[in-house]
Amino acid sequence: MIGLTLLNSSVSVGFSYIGKDFWNALSAKNADEFYKVLTQYLGALCVGAPIVTLYRYQRERLAIHWREWMTERTLQLYEENRVYYAIERGREVDNPDQRICEDVKSFTSFSLTLFLTIISTIIDLVSFSLILYSIYPQLFIAIIAYAAFGTVTTTFLGKDLVRLNYDQLTKEANFRFSLVRWRENAESIAFYAGEDLEGKTIGENLSSVIENTRELIATQRNLEFFTNGYRFLIQLLPVTVVAPRYFAGAIELGVISQSVGAFNHILNDLSIIINEFEQLSRFSAGIDPTTTTIANNIELIRLSPGTTTASNGYRTPSSYPLISLNHLDLSTPDRKRILIRDLTMEIHEGENLLIVGNSGAGKSSLLRAIAGLWTAGKGSITRPADEDVYFLPQRPYCTMGSLKDQLLYPSLEKTNDNYLSDQDLLNILEQVDLGELASRSGDGDPIRGLNACLDWSNNLSLGEQQRLAFGRVLVNKPRLVIVDEATSALDMVAEARMYNLLQDMGRKHVLKNGEMTAPGLNFISVGHRPSLLAFHDKRLRLNGEDKPSIETIEKSVLNTEQTIKNVSNL
Repeated sequence: MIGLTLLNSSVSVGFSYIGKDFWNALSAKNADEFYKVLTQYLGALCVGAPIVTLYRYQRERLAIHWREWMTERTLQLYEENRVYYAIERGREVDNPDQRICEDVKSFTSFSLTLFLTIISTIIDLVSFSLILYSIYPQLFIAIIAYAAFGTVTTTFLGKDLVRLNYDQLTKEANFRFSLVRWRENAESIAFYAGEDLEGKTIGENLSSVIENTRELIATQRNLEFFTNGYRFLIQLLPVTVVAPRYFAGAIELGVISQSVGAFNHILNDLSIIINEFEQLSRFSAGIDPTTTTIANNIELIRLSPGTTTASNGYRTPSSYPLISLNHLDLSTPDRKRILIRDLTMEIHEGENLLIVGNSGAGKSSLLRAIAGLWTAGKGSITRPADEDVYFLPQRPYCTMGSLKDQLLYPSLEKTNDNYLSDQDLLNILEQVDLGELASRSGDGDPIRGLNACLDWSNNLSLGEQQRLAFGRVLVNKPRLVIVDEATSALDMVAEARMYNLLQDMGRKHVLKNGEMTAPGLNFISVGHRPSLLAFHDKRLRLNGEDKPSIETIEKSVLNTEQTIKNVSNL
């Protein structure tokens, strides 16, 4: 690329000298010299045109490679340590999707162009400065003064463009987001008949875009009053300066042509800020000076995965607690309110915990802290490694892909040791009361239904999505499941079936030597229904800023079973 840049600048210098000889021959009415120079010009054109074309092609090709690398690197950083979640929670970076898609593209394209422009500018400046200085030193001094005047004036007139372009990007993104939000929540808005309010909100966003656009083009207009006049004057200034020498017979017409060309080249080199000011302002607007600082005062300790015996694959029991919370204080993300104060507790293998409390007491926040998503506060949390923890939210996430992908998520590629056949997946669907889903999606063919790609978020009810999430637990077999009101859309019978599946996965097994294995699975739940008590061993009650209380649950299996039976008979 550097070599092509040098060749591209050499082409400009070469045509400068050929152009001088061309106009000298024409001015002298020397036909032989004219046709000789014309032949040289055509020969140079055959060599120079491919160089210029290859230079531009290689520049675009390099921009594509750079964009690919930078986008992949940005996505890698976006994924690491759940930065995408921290950005969404903190709201310190707006519209990260647009920034990854559009801003990376504009950054790589324009910054590469700017870099190559600076290199070619330096080469041109050295080459044509020597030409211009050899023609008339005073003209070289005039061009320096003219370029300095133009740069200072342009910077002053366009100082607001960076801010306006940044605001334009933000307001356009907010307008587009409001339209996407309307589309994604169309049914809820229709039920509420809220189209008037939504239309008003979108109209306000549009008005904000239009108002900023008007201010932007007015500033550009003021800037272009100067820059257009500045560019037009370039055609007259060099000729005006060297004209007295031409009239005195000291130089030929070709020298004037060469001086005009050299003057234009140097002036373009020195006026890079003037010529690219609007582009620079848009480029600067795409680079958010705001840096995201993520406070991480809660120490999260992830234990290594449990060891397994070689003979049967079961884990041996551990004497260490599965989860340990030590003097944990949990705050809101802005740290203005403490949700949980001085919580210390241990959960051992075989113990399942139910978290209860009033709305806003911090139940879901505590689950997120245990999962490693919530970091505002202090203290320490010890839990299994990420691969041994699975989170069941109230509204499960449905990935883009087939029904099989929904079950395997997030482990879309299973190893040979954990390979599940299509029949295994169909059996899992039966276990979570979704036995007809595959057949329904495949027009009667369950195998075809497993590979059907639909918009599962809109094709499945919330209850079906919640049961599908429990199917993912059967597929991934974690050590710890965090359940955040994941049965809210299920009736008590379906809820009991889902928790029975978790309990079955958590049962201990007897080894040949008579010892018991470790439980296959433990779970921590947040919920309000009394029926959940039957499936848990301990209850943690959050009392706002007062110290939480922990108690062992005294189960009454008969009453729970009778309650579920009565509900099923309704």
